[in-house]
Amino acid sequence: MRARLLILTACLFAMPASAQYTLNGAEDMTLLSGKQLREAFAGKTHYGTYKDAREETGTDSFTEKMGVDGRTDYREGPMRLKGYWDILVDDVMCFEYENFPGRHCFRMYRSGTCIYGYNPRDTTALGPVNANAWSVKSIRKGDVSTCDDLIG
Repeated sequence: MRARLLILTACLFAMPASAQYTLNGAEDMTLLSGKQLREAFAGKTHYGTYKDAREETGTDSFTEKMGVDGRTDYREGPMRLKGYWDILVDDVMCFEYENFPGRHCFRMYRSGTCIYGYNPRDTTALGPVNANAWSVKSIRKGDVSTCDDLIG
């Protein structure tokens, strides 16, 4: 029994670093780079959902109109916020809203017509550590949703 355990442990540590991450369904996800992020968001309206209902409004749904100039008009239930979006050098997309605290940043991945946003800490060069760990997902106005119902 002890010999089997030692062999199993040796095999696990012998795996290449890339194999140590479980992507759990993220195989068909494509990281959106700066140019792709601009194409997906600038001048577009997105309909989205958060994984969990938001404390401020009790809803998990939102609509966001993204200006080509970096401005945004965000609606979540009865709440409406004006703000700004930008793309950082490392392909992280960030949002800031007037009268709402914090800077909210995501690494965005596309799967079909759906765009999933993850906390950058939950991603690697290979993709999300766990595809089910998304924070927000959205589709552009006019697209037919191909979003997986990754909830859990």
